[in-house]
Amino acid sequence: MLAVQELATERVTTLMTPSEKANLEAKARKVGVSVGEFVRRSVDAFDPEEATLLNQLAALVAELDRSNLDAAAALDKALADIELTRQQLRAGTGA
Repeated sequence: MLAVQELATERVTTLMTPSEKANLEAKARKVGVSVGEFVRRSVDAFDPEEATLLNQLAALVAELDRSNLDAAAALDKALADIELTRQQLRAGTGA
């Protein structure tokens, strides 16, 4: 069964800066659709739950980056300590 296509009869007025409008027009032009069609597709594609998940993922990535830096610093210190111990053992001090 074919879906009945609903006519676009409602208007939405949105205020934006000139640069935001130019950006919107450029994006619509890039994909070869009208600004209205671009906005409709964008509204259909946006999922607030997905946006929340992406924000959570970004926070996890930041934490992972911090953790990796901490781990790398700990490894660098351990390697330096090992090298110092090796030098002390070679020198016969043992301390």
